[in-house]
Amino acid sequence: MTSAFGKGTARQRRLGGLLRRLRKAAGLSGPVLASRLGVSQSHLSRVELGEAVATAALVDHWTRETGANQADRQAAATLAKAVAAEFITWREALASGLAKWQRDALAAEAAATTRIAYVPALIPGLMQTSEYATHLVASDNPDYDDVAEAVAVRMQRQVVLYSRGKTLRWVIGEAGLRWRVGPPEVMAAQLDRLAALVAEPHLDIRVLPFERTVPVWHDHGFTILVDRTDGEPDLVNLELLTRMVNITDPTEVAQYRVAYEQLADLALRGAEAVSFIHRVRAELS
Repeated sequence: MTSAFGKGTARQRRLGGLLRRLRKAAGLSGPVLASRLGVSQSHLSRVELGEAVATAALVDHWTRETGANQADRQAAATLAKAVAAEFITWREALASGLAKWQRDALAAEAAATTRIAYVPALIPGLMQTSEYATHLVASDNPDYDDVAEAVAVRMQRQVVLYSRGKTLRWVIGEAGLRWRVGPPEVMAAQLDRLAALVAEPHLDIRVLPFERTVPVWHDHGFTILVDRTDGEPDLVNLELLTRMVNITDPTEVAQYRVAYEQLADLALRGAEAVSFIHRVRAELS
């Protein structure tokens, strides 16, 4: 089953099948090859099943250790490149319902020691009130009947906000504070919650006013999951109109991290951010 966060996609399964064939053709057992590659046996098995991302470096090492011919090496490298910027259509991601997508997000967030996100036009999901989330999820997905269950799982995801073992960072664009996802009373409650969370010292939540966005790149939102405990590489997740993109190429992930730090340097934090949120809230009345 395909996960919204890049596990079990068709490309990963094809790559895993090819890598498994190369291992068997070389007469190598899983434990032996895993030792040579410097990975765990469980990770090697998940790669072969298409359940874990195989980086380009791992694939190159794999094909060399198994003595693959040029054609197989090229095929594996091409698939690895595609997996490094994997896309999943929303139809695929939501095939099992909205709640399943939220559970995928919950699992991915639980495995990441550090979560970094730039959210230019909405309140981030981990900070949403149930009323705000209901308006948002229902309006985006009018044909699904599990909106309430999906919102409940989204609320469950928010437990991570109180984990002292994780680094959680956000930059929220001013548009996220102003976009009327629901009626004024829903927006007021949402902004009150956001202000309270910004004041929490263990969270790094910043607000980027319109007037400060000119000097740096700020075209679309993204989420970065870093230092994952599930053996998966660092990942950048993009939510586009028709599909999601999961980027694991280390060079591209590094570019997104640089972009985030530039945005964070421009954004308001702490008391300044709280004051700004209160000013936007006052305009609701």
